[in-house]
Amino acid sequence: MVAEDVANDPGYGRLMAKLLLALDSGSQSSRALVFDSRGVVLGLGRRSHKAMGHPEQGAVEQDPADIRDCLFGAVRDCLQDWGGDSEQIVAAALTTQRATVLLADERGEPLGHAMSWLDRRTADLASEPSLLLRGLLRLLGPEALLPRLLAKSWPRIWRERQPQLLARARWLTSIEGWLHQQLLGRMVVAPSGLTGPWPFDVRTRNWSETELLYRVLGYERRWLAEIVEAGQPVGRLSARAASQTGLAAGLLFFACGGDKQAEALGAGIGGGDGDIGAVSLGTGSSISLLAPRPRSHRRYHWFTMTAAQPAVWSHEYLLFRGMWTVSWFARELARDLEPLAAESGGSVEAVLCEQAAGVPPGSDGLMLWPRWSPSLQQPNETGGWVGLVETHGRPHMFRALLEGIAFDLRRGLEILQTGLGARVRQLRLGGGGARSPLIAQIVADVLDLPVVRPDMHELAARGAAIVAAVGSGVHPSFSEAVSAMVPAKSALPPAAGAAARYERLYQQVYCPGLSRLGALSEALSKALGSD
Repeated sequence: MVAEDVANDPGYGRLMAKLLLALDSGSQSSRALVFDSRGVVLGLGRRSHKAMGHPEQGAVEQDPADIRDCLFGAVRDCLQDWGGDSEQIVAAALTTQRATVLLADERGEPLGHAMSWLDRRTADLASEPSLLLRGLLRLLGPEALLPRLLAKSWPRIWRERQPQLLARARWLTSIEGWLHQQLLGRMVVAPSGLTGPWPFDVRTRNWSETELLYRVLGYERRWLAEIVEAGQPVGRLSARAASQTGLAAGLLFFACGGDKQAEALGAGIGGGDGDIGAVSLGTGSSISLLAPRPRSHRRYHWFTMTAAQPAVWSHEYLLFRGMWTVSWFARELARDLEPLAAESGGSVEAVLCEQAAGVPPGSDGLMLWPRWSPSLQQPNETGGWVGLVETHGRPHMFRALLEGIAFDLRRGLEILQTGLGARVRQLRLGGGGARSPLIAQIVADVLDLPVVRPDMHELAARGAAIVAAVGSGVHPSFSEAVSAMVPAKSALPPAAGAAARYERLYQQVYCPGLSRLGALSEALSKALGSD
């Protein structure tokens, strides 16, 4: 919804007074938006983070101070873009990237860089101090699921690599908790922000009461932030943060949590919409279904998390490097297109999409499996193209990449539908990839479902604004807030001919090829490891 659509509404002046601030700090940038209670965007600011650091093999780190400074700068830019009085803003909410963590001291000062959710380092379980647990892990073997889960535990990784920092830590927290501390002076997180190896009980939506879980993962309870349910107040903006952002001191913030859950809410998917799938075409691409009860998969084929609203759970299948792979392709294989992109005022990815639009569905026999990072189930898995011939060019390779991402999301949808007993009738798209008409059509065709593309692409921020609206009483419930603040949009249907072709490719090539690719990847790893 845009301002012109409601300018003549007689009740608009009253609603304008109830303004909401949404903060969204993602992997690559931080954003701030001012919404009114109809979901109209009045101001927007965005600042890009510094490039991620790679101090060692598999390491991906970010400077938390840079993330904070970008977020505060985005707020100032947003207020300038809007031009209004910040005293009019009645409530705010923060949503962030998930599973990016850092250590902080008693004052909240970071003890080094944050470990990104993209980080691939693991702990050596041979250093486990418990003789009994060490024997069990040795018996299971390093390739078993439990040892690989424990190896991803952040306290274990820090204890092995930088024990002096862990010894000084008062807090081991997510970037969400730390940004709340910088804004409000309070280390606090929402349940939906807690993904990854935390001692968290997803059913109770709180820290676990099982002491063994803390011991196995290596946590001390004193490190953990307070958990506040979505839509509940987390604190008021400090005078210091007010001076750094231009906001009014005392602005009340409400708990929101993870960006993908906020994105689903911003796409208009509420707790009762179990037949609508949320597709996030972000750095990590995912498909998720909401349900009123949590369901888990014993081999973690999906992740069970809380949603950005109370008493609702999100079941998410994640392609670890989704649209990241698209950026990788543009950076590594299409730098020569940068002048053309600059001339058109767009991105290299946009130019590649224009070129790939001329390639027919199925990429003239070229297939890609987008396994640029190994999965939890297949630690040696890698990606690859099959079907390359002399007539293929870069547009074919790029389209095959987009189709491969869509094929993987279809696999995720089938896993979720089977496990949850659900039947999806429509998809809502979010994330940067949703901006592309080509990508949206490929998703519709491969999954053979109508998709709804948003009018705006800051869906996580819209979800945060909805949380703030409900928490502050601007809207009495999540369903009414979604109805008022998410614009209606017609669905893009799948193209029958393309959908039929993709169905054959998925059943006859993609699915059989996935298991064969896993075996080849394992053989490759063993062959290289024998040097």
